[in-house]
Amino acid sequence: MVRAKAFDPAAALDKALRVFWKHGYEKTSVSDLIEALGINRGSLYDTFGDKRSLFLACLSRYSDVYISRVIETLSQPTPVYSTLERLFHNVKDLVHEDRANWGCLMVNTANEMGIHDAIVNEAVTINFVRLEQAFAGFLEAGKARGEVRPETDTAASAKYLVSSFAGIATLAKTNLPASFVKDAVAVMLKGI
Repeated sequence: MVRAKAFDPAAALDKALRVFWKHGYEKTSVSDLIEALGINRGSLYDTFGDKRSLFLACLSRYSDVYISRVIETLSQPTPVYSTLERLFHNVKDLVHEDRANWGCLMVNTANEMGIHDAIVNEAVTINFVRLEQAFAGFLEAGKARGEVRPETDTAASAKYLVSSFAGIATLAKTNLPASFVKDAVAVMLKGI
């Protein structure tokens, strides 16, 4: 007979996500995870597999929650420039509800593990492609409404916006003044 879990696996996954997000993969030990999740080692392995499997599940969860927020914002028929301005100024809010300076987990993971782990690299790449497609669709819709210059290459601009998003998500981990991001976003939007 299979025993019921004495903990909520979804809540445990969210806790693990926060530990990996704050410390990164390499600096997070299994002991750190056990302590944060409030479960024993056997339960961790029985439920999630090894540390790497749990990390991959956390990347998926992050995508479902945080990257999807950005994509949802870009799926709305809102004014292009004010939406992009708001989105880039609020990157920290979009990728973390308590505004901790952890940046974007996908960007952090790309920096930490991207070239060393093909499966992790693929998971991160898929999310950047999702963002690129969302930006391209948003710009195309804006072009159709006459809000984006007709000559704008929306595919190239979407790549530029993903690069800018990753850069600003990285800068969110610093103590740079808000004016730094404001100036960067103003210049970025002039190019679209």
